Amino acid sequence: MSDISLAEFIVYGVIAYAGMLVLIISTIKEVPQTKVLSIARSIFMIPSIVASGILASSGVNIQVATVDTSNLIKSINTTQTWTETTTQINNIVLQNPVWQMFHYLLFVVMLVYVIQQMLILFTSYKEAQRAE
Repeated sequence: MSDISLAEFIVYGVIAYAGMLVLIISTIKEVPQTKVLSIARSIFMIPSIVASGILASSGVNIQVATVDTSNLIKSINTTQTWTETTTQINNIVLQNPVWQMFHYLLFVVMLVYVIQQMLILFTSYKEAQRAE
């Protein structure tokens, strides 16, 4: 599992949680089940699915800063030189691994919703009957 930066964690989190919020609101509010609206709901839910999948597959480390330090040491008496390079990575470590499982859960719930909307798209006969 790869580590992600703090900015990526915030952006993916906002997208994933906004999609889940829209899904929760759509269960409270009465939404018409038409073909055109089902495809629109699915298209706008796909970025949230991808973002929650990325959050679920990322590790427990969130990188805050990476500091690279290079030193060049020259000897005064001789012509010898030494170089030293150090890299320091500062991380925020998620203490509870339940966050990965929670993001997998969001991923699955939104994926099931998109599959349901695609089934509505392919099986809805209401608009075809109105045209006749």
